[in-house]
Amino acid sequence: MAFAATPRLLNRARAARVLLVGSGRMGHIRANAIYGNPRLELSGIVDSNVEEAAKLGEYYQAPHYPSLASAISAQPLDGVVVSTPTPTHEPLIAEASVAGLSLFVEKPVDETADRIRQLFGVARRHGVELCCGFQRRFDPSYLSLYRQVNTVGSIGAPLTASIFFGDHPAPPRSFLLQGGGNIISDCSAHDVDYIRWVLRDEVESVYATGTSSDDELRERGVVDNATMVMKFTRGTVVTLTLSRGANYGYDQRCEVFGTDGLASVQNQPEHCGEVADAAGIHRPKWTHSFPQRFEAAFANELDAFADTLLRGTPWPVTEEDCVAVQRVCDAALESCEGGEVVRLGEGAAEDDAMGLGELEVVGGAGLR
Repeated sequence: MAFAATPRLLNRARAARVLLVGSGRMGHIRANAIYGNPRLELSGIVDSNVEEAAKLGEYYQAPHYPSLASAISAQPLDGVVVSTPTPTHEPLIAEASVAGLSLFVEKPVDETADRIRQLFGVARRHGVELCCGFQRRFDPSYLSLYRQVNTVGSIGAPLTASIFFGDHPAPPRSFLLQGGGNIISDCSAHDVDYIRWVLRDEVESVYATGTSSDDELRERGVVDNATMVMKFTRGTVVTLTLSRGANYGYDQRCEVFGTDGLASVQNQPEHCGEVADAAGIHRPKWTHSFPQRFEAAFANELDAFADTLLRGTPWPVTEEDCVAVQRVCDAALESCEGGEVVRLGEGAAEDDAMGLGELEVVGGAGLR
């Protein structure tokens, strides 16, 4: 028999019972965060790769299931965490929504703005929350910058921003050569979401260009380094630089320059030890990769998901946020491939709600 979904657990003391779908790299990160949160109960691991699901389930003392349907029918539940590749999201969101289960989903919700809207509509019709994870909003350092700009107001009106994303370690060459895709598609969304949130403004136009770090990648059309320049409607200009390989550690920085000052997020070292000798000052490398750098953010995200399940707290990342980010990333990819500025037309947010939003290509290299 199938268990009915539990009504929203407003102010209930017990933990929210959640399934984790996916036992890959993000699944391991999410399992650790769920297991470590006293307000969440890891009720099962779902993956068609039964062997990997069993391993992860055994480590966290949770049952494993080959499908979401089998897991839902086995026990009463309150929510689902989806940590699977983007093309798999649609059926999982639909199935969980029909069962009355709110979801946390890795970004992006889907691969196009239209599909993102449709999936939010599915969740809305069934009265469940669809919560998309953009972890920078939950990171203490990035939150500090947000507050400096929007609460403290210490830097005045933002004029420019500079963001650097340097991945580490570089992904396997096989990943890049076998469909790893343009770095803009894969890596820009988190920073696009974050800077929209900080500036409380929308991107008016975007220009992007990229390069390949060696001849083999260039011959295969693989762009593994890129720069995006975004012009916002109130005039702020934002530069986002992306690289697949920062060999000195995971390099994540953000600076916002305003009329009265500058606020920034700096890198975090692997540890705080340093040595001073005749050769100079020796400090550790930056954190190894995203699981280490954003460990606190991942935990805070799922704690916020617990608030949504237990208290009915609205999720801070909205449908409009997800759609806007996807449109900017799509425009940047179009610009990179076409070599021209792409303008996100006036009224695009309203038009997009009706499926009418279009991107306008603007000739020339300058932002207009």
